[in-house]
Amino acid sequence: MSGDIKQRIAKSLFWVAWSRVGVQTLSFCSTLVVARLLHPNDYGLMAMATVWTSAMSLLAEMGLGAAIIQFRDLEESELNACFWLTMGVASAGYFILYAAAPALATWFASPRLVTVLRVLGLILPLLAVQIVPDSLLRKRLALDKVSKAEIVASLSAIPVVLGMAWAGAGVWALVAGALLQSLVRDMVTFWFVRWWPQWRLGSGHLREVFNFSLATLGTRLCWVSYQEADAIVLGKVSGAMALGFYSMAKELTLLPVTKIAAVVNQIASPMMAELQDDRGAMRTSLLRMLGLVACVTLPLCVGLSLVAEDLVRVALTDKWISIVPLLRVLACYSVVRSLGVFLPPILLARYRARFLFSYSLTLLLCMPLAFWVGAAWLGSIGVAAAWVLVYPIIMARMVHEALREIEGSWTMLWEQVRASAGATLLMAIVVLAVQWLFPKAEVVGSFVRLVGTTGVGAVTYGLVMFLFGGQVVQDMWGTVRWILWPQKTKTAGN
Repeated sequence: MSGDIKQRIAKSLFWVAWSRVGVQTLSFCSTLVVARLLHPNDYGLMAMATVWTSAMSLLAEMGLGAAIIQFRDLEESELNACFWLTMGVASAGYFILYAAAPALATWFASPRLVTVLRVLGLILPLLAVQIVPDSLLRKRLALDKVSKAEIVASLSAIPVVLGMAWAGAGVWALVAGALLQSLVRDMVTFWFVRWWPQWRLGSGHLREVFNFSLATLGTRLCWVSYQEADAIVLGKVSGAMALGFYSMAKELTLLPVTKIAAVVNQIASPMMAELQDDRGAMRTSLLRMLGLVACVTLPLCVGLSLVAEDLVRVALTDKWISIVPLLRVLACYSVVRSLGVFLPPILLARYRARFLFSYSLTLLLCMPLAFWVGAAWLGSIGVAAAWVLVYPIIMARMVHEALREIEGSWTMLWEQVRASAGATLLMAIVVLAVQWLFPKAEVVGSFVRLVGTTGVGAVTYGLVMFLFGGQVVQDMWGTVRWILWPQKTKTAGN
């Protein structure tokens, strides 16, 4: 990897990491406060609406963001065509969603969904506006500017959500926060990229770009469909209340994965595009990223499942205690998903968009059926179990293809996660022993037991990794140096 790429990645990693740590910590805390103020029905209603706006936004994006990153020599007229096409599709998608809102509300047996869908649907053109400028920043590995835009947008939305929730606005606090965050991010992104759409359109390369983007679009549509299928099925079978509990549990268990995945994908996608002709460099990058991600997500996910009851009582109060079993089941799925977040960037860099489409289509055909069986059998627990039992079997196919592209093996993957897995196992044993000594929260209080078990678990895991982590610990220390002192990377690279 050249010194210039290292320097750009170091600068990007500095901003991406600090923005995630700072903003996401604040966002997480605000989510806990808002959850205390709102009713589970409000979260269920928002989850129902988000299913459809997410699907429409992916349709409007058309996979063009990935195409802009992958194709290195796009002309100005091609970027203009991408912008106006996504805006046109997003606008049409909003009017379709507006017209379909009553039918969707009837299907879910939730009359309030009509107004929520029609207002939240305004997010579609707001998301479409930022596709081209945001992709240009990522293509340049200017992820520091992407992170700054996210920081400003999040800091603008959080006070609004908290204020409206405190004032009793209910679900509208969540809707207003989503719309404001997208609007502010649009403005800041355009300010950074210094690119403005024009009316000069067309080019001889557009056909190749659209072929790639449409394959990517198919993949993402399948992805969002099966990702949201659990909410659709559970909302239909069990109603808004059950969906509200399930949505909160899923949000909490996937929090480490989604935040870390956001960092990984922001860096991995453009980096793998740069290295697409060097399989050895791609393999080395994959293994190191796998080791780093496993080192963080394994203890977080397993630890969350171990302290779930105390965490819910302290952070969310007893009205959310029903989500404890869901947290424990979904934590297993969270571990599996965390280890696969960087495989799609490798396959896209090797122009395997068609395979990703077929893989996502397989998930789309299998997962909704598994969700329906689980929901009919055990309700929300059955839906969570479907993620744990069915998803890993299908995911193994993507792992196999990614390894083949970089001439890797399953043994290499295990070598990267072995130390983290062993340290996590020992951590779990120690935490369970502490909980056995203090079996009732009333003995020491939920808060004290939560702090104590979390602290003991963290110390145990950290000590074992320090003694036996080997290369993973060295890579983690190198990453920490990049985050804290990115300016020194240039000197080291030279």
